[in-house]
Amino acid sequence: MDEKLISTVHKIKKLAEQNPEFRQEMQRLFGKTVSASVHNGYDERITHIEKYLGLDYYTDSMPSVIDYSFIQEPDVRTQLISDNREMLRFRHGTRFHEILFEEFCRYAQLQAEMLINYFYYHKDSTVANAISHIKRFFPNAQINSNTFSLASIPFNTKLWSYCDEFHHKKVKEVFDYVREVRNYQSHRSPSGQEFSFFDYQKKLLDWNIILRSDGSFDYFKTKENTLAYSIYESRVRNTKDFRQYQYLVWFNKKPFDDIISKLKQLAESVKNNL
Repeated sequence: MDEKLISTVHKIKKLAEQNPEFRQEMQRLFGKTVSASVHNGYDERITHIEKYLGLDYYTDSMPSVIDYSFIQEPDVRTQLISDNREMLRFRHGTRFHEILFEEFCRYAQLQAEMLINYFYYHKDSTVANAISHIKRFFPNAQINSNTFSLASIPFNTKLWSYCDEFHHKKVKEVFDYVREVRNYQSHRSPSGQEFSFFDYQKKLLDWNIILRSDGSFDYFKTKENTLAYSIYESRVRNTKDFRQYQYLVWFNKKPFDDIISKLKQLAESVKNNL
């Protein structure tokens, strides 16, 4: 069996596992077994299957995984749905895209920022009122006095204020990391290359800091060890290197589904709080 056909079969299997309706339609169309010796119309059959299976086609025809029906303005709603589908293309590696976590994060952040901007746009009558609103829940927010639009307020400022107001600690944590992915893509700072993940991990272990199997920090078990906790408080907590380490642990896991889950939570929160 040639590589093109093998690749197509794997796509069939993956989609059938993910979508029962898709599986039923495949069984209806291609339920009869065809002998491998029958080559008449072989290429046409493969082309037809690929066209039907093409994940771009599938992604375009499937409902958005985030419910944006509450968005009143058609252009905003359409853009959110478009960004959502583009995000999924980089999640599933469709015909014209690779599976790329960085690009997935870019489209996730675009949706998150638009949702938060949408909230402040509808909640506050002016940009000045929105800034006051933001500073009420994030008093240390640094917002330029010449700011005249919501879009020009840094994403992290709006994110932190919104999440603190509505107690979305995990949403804040995840999209703070998503933002870091986007910043790294934009600036390609060499400073990240100077940090050795494994050297720093070894240092933590030498200090008896407890790490889970995936490398993440176990606060509660570390706290049980008086000496380790003392070192954590004095040498680890709130340091730039520890922050970088935690980010890389998260990044290495490529948590696609968790980001989608937190984006859903954010959308639902905006819907319920307008």
